[in-house]
Amino acid sequence: MLAVIGALFANGLITVLKLIAALITGSSGMMAEALHSVADTTNQIFLLLGLRFYKRPASGKHPFGYGKERFFWSFIAAIFIFGVGATYAIYEGIQKLAHPHAPTNLGWAYAVLALSFVLEGCSIALAIYQEVKEAHHEGMSFGEYLRESKDPTAKTVLFEDSAALIGIVIAATGLVLTDYQVGGKLGAYWDGVASILIGIVLAIVAFVLARSSRGLLLGEAATPKVLAAIKQAIESHPNVENVVELLTMHLAPKQILINAHVNLRNDLVTGDVVKSIAEIEERIKLAEPKVEMIFLEAAPGAQADEHQAVAEHIG
Repeated sequence: MLAVIGALFANGLITVLKLIAALITGSSGMMAEALHSVADTTNQIFLLLGLRFYKRPASGKHPFGYGKERFFWSFIAAIFIFGVGATYAIYEGIQKLAHPHAPTNLGWAYAVLALSFVLEGCSIALAIYQEVKEAHHEGMSFGEYLRESKDPTAKTVLFEDSAALIGIVIAATGLVLTDYQVGGKLGAYWDGVASILIGIVLAIVAFVLARSSRGLLLGEAATPKVLAAIKQAIESHPNVENVVELLTMHLAPKQILINAHVNLRNDLVTGDVVKSIAEIEERIKLAEPKVEMIFLEAAPGAQADEHQAVAEHIG
């Protein structure tokens, strides 16, 4: 939440500054950056909506709750990055290449880009701090957490801020090359090229974020590490012979649903089975606190196919 609010404040201020600089200088690169910041600011609002709505309790219409609101609004944010930021930046760059003219009053642009770089740097530093803190809490390295985390909100902020820093460097490079007329008569084209490159960067970020959110919306399973911990917790019970099938799905970044078929010892009576199931569920939650719902089907070992593979994915 803190990273999103910090990014919202920084991007809102940056948007205003970039729009002013773009209008004063007539730079396509600055206008692309301004639209980039508009997209980022709007996306922070989308992410805050996800953080607000996903906490609603389960209902008759949504018995598994609203945890996937986080994934949905992150997917909308990715689409917005592409639809508003990437496409306009590329279009603006193509227009500049078709009708080249050198931007003016570049002192304004340099000042705004420098200030934007500082603000974006502070925003990404806050996002990284939160990610590192969360990674340590999960017992992972920063890189491992970034790969395995199912939290699209933090990833979106981190990727957006990274793209913003890269975009600022590209825009500044384009303005410097134009200002010093590198390439002679071709110097006026650098600003348009910078705008197109910014659009490509945004398109790549949008694709990566959309792909991640899509997988979670479709019902992505828990990570192999979590699956192994859950399977071990089940099989550690003395009355369990083996796990026939184990299906998992993320309902939210820290909410996992489990559907498991377990073979129990043949000599257990009904009371023992009921007690064993309760103990197995307790062991699962101790092994993996993210487990929110457990659907456990237990049967004597002789009644099931012991060679059935354990499933790791759902959908």
